[in-house]
Amino acid sequence: MAERGRGNLPAEFTSMIGHAAEVAEGLRSLARTRLLAVTGPGGVGKSRVAVRVARHARRRFPGGTWYAELSAVTGEPALTARVAAAIGRPQARTPEGIAAALRERRALVVLDTCEHLTGPVARLAEVLLRRAPHAKIVVTGRQPPDLAGQHVLYVRPLAEADAVTLFAERAAAVDPDFSLSGGGTRAAVAEICRNLDGLPLAIELAAACLRSLTAPELRDRLRDRRPLPAGTTSALPRQRDLRAMVEWSHALCGAEQRTLWAALSVVDGGFEQETAEAIGIEAGLPRVRAAVVLGDLVARSVVLREPAPGGAGYRLLRPYRQVGLELLEARARRRLTARYGAATAAPVPAPGSRPEAGDVVLSPRELQVAKLITEGLTNLEIAGRLVISKRTVDAHVRNILAKGHLTSRTHVAAWVASSD
Repeated sequence: MAERGRGNLPAEFTSMIGHAAEVAEGLRSLARTRLLAVTGPGGVGKSRVAVRVARHARRRFPGGTWYAELSAVTGEPALTARVAAAIGRPQARTPEGIAAALRERRALVVLDTCEHLTGPVARLAEVLLRRAPHAKIVVTGRQPPDLAGQHVLYVRPLAEADAVTLFAERAAAVDPDFSLSGGGTRAAVAEICRNLDGLPLAIELAAACLRSLTAPELRDRLRDRRPLPAGTTSALPRQRDLRAMVEWSHALCGAEQRTLWAALSVVDGGFEQETAEAIGIEAGLPRVRAAVVLGDLVARSVVLREPAPGGAGYRLLRPYRQVGLELLEARARRRLTARYGAATAAPVPAPGSRPEAGDVVLSPRELQVAKLITEGLTNLEIAGRLVISKRTVDAHVRNILAKGHLTSRTHVAAWVASSD
């Protein structure tokens, strides 16, 4: 249902957990700016934040709070038609017509999911702000429009405590007997949320899997990098599974951004700008373009920029990193992983020395498993390749990590590549 009379904001059917600080900041910003751009990575909750801001602010807008969802819209005429219909003036066929309909009204217009329409949305917003002096606009997207005077509100992934709470609430909706207590469930859920980098959409899709999986089984599935089952059919197509969400971002990138995205995916954790530029150059970007392309990925919310000791750091969210690894050519992946895979983590032990010195000594089967890890295979795929059980592969991987004092599959891949 929609709110009638004063707008058409969509109703909220589930609670919003976390992001209270962003909603409060959005309300403050809306009091002093006419254009609020809500941005962040896919699945982080931009739409929920924008609608919540609009709902809390609607008393300020007696001319109505109007909402237009734009994910399926392509091209400027379709954009104009969708917004005109949303404000109840379908006869307005131009941005100027929409502005005329709002000219005397103190109204708020929410344009949701605009990353694929940055140019048309920027032109529409410019006309509305110039010709409808009492109107304000909220836009959401993985990349904000390029307009002077806008305030950018960046929505970040959930903190772990909020992520666990969200998972538990959504899990209880599909399994009334679900509880965080007992059987290592809380620890499994916390690991699931970390694996999904606190992205609300990813967490909700994961929680829906408890119709058929336990939390530890779901954790193991994510450890093996197996995709989550498709989510509810009530979601938008690009929100029905995690990969579709990430591929939407990938489709909006140009060739250079895709090249750097894939190359950066070898880094397991955060990295500095100098490292990102060096990776980009080695992946084939011109030296003068590496920093620019990194900035493009930050602007598109593919790479997160966050505080780090000594300055700003960068990070590729794990769902984005997984897709990047899958798209990176195997030889390039081995080469880049050997040099940069452990760039920000503990050093990878060097192979070839005696075990009493703390070096890695693998059995022939463990070495086979380690080499298949470098090809990006999951434990289940390795089991199929070697015609052994997945449980046996799991044990081999644990042994490899323990023997080498390694902390991730990326470290395994780096060790194998450095020994070639």
